[in-house]
Amino acid sequence: MAEDSAPPVEQMALASLNDGVSTPFAKAEFSDRVLIRTILSRADGGAGLAGQTVKVGGWVKTGREQGKGSFAFLELNDGSCQANLQVIVDAAVAPLGQIVPTGACVNVEGLLKLPPEGTKQRVELRVEKVHHVGPVDPAKYPLPKTRLTLEFLRDIVHFRPRTNTISVVARIRNALAYALLPTRSSRSTAFFIYTLQLSPPVIVRVLMKCFKL
Repeated sequence: MAEDSAPPVEQMALASLNDGVSTPFAKAEFSDRVLIRTILSRADGGAGLAGQTVKVGGWVKTGREQGKGSFAFLELNDGSCQANLQVIVDAAVAPLGQIVPTGACVNVEGLLKLPPEGTKQRVELRVEKVHHVGPVDPAKYPLPKTRLTLEFLRDIVHFRPRTNTISVVARIRNALAYALLPTRSSRSTAFFIYTLQLSPPVIVRVLMKCFKL
């Protein structure tokens, strides 16, 4: 059928993964975590979602304490897009020393708010609850904030998807492989998992007892 042969590229980027649920943003398929992409990729940069309570998760790209340690700014990324979501956490909500280091993994819930005028962000998240923190030792975390060469990344293969370059390549490759699936039903139940050495993809069809190598 013609409907099945044309991959819905634009719908892939913006449509919700929760079929039949009216929501202004898409959530991860197996949790109530909101994808950062669906907040920041809107035409208004997410400003229209101000006042919404959301739960997001990801890795801290950068973090800094402000107000003599009374709160912290985090740049959070979950891999769904290149942009980072600015997150504000008060010291009363969580120990700032655990969540500020680059590479820390956090799952937080809070209120989307409009930032002060004059800032580059269109929306920011004021955290009300911290559900999980995966701490990191800053002295041992191998990805500094500086620009990294591809040669350097060869020695830390398992961290490559956290970098901007490799994450972009992974998203493009996933979208291309997704578009090659022949039918709508197979596209809606497939994930693409690539080994660290970029060997041929393993297509896992969820809810179907079928694996293609």
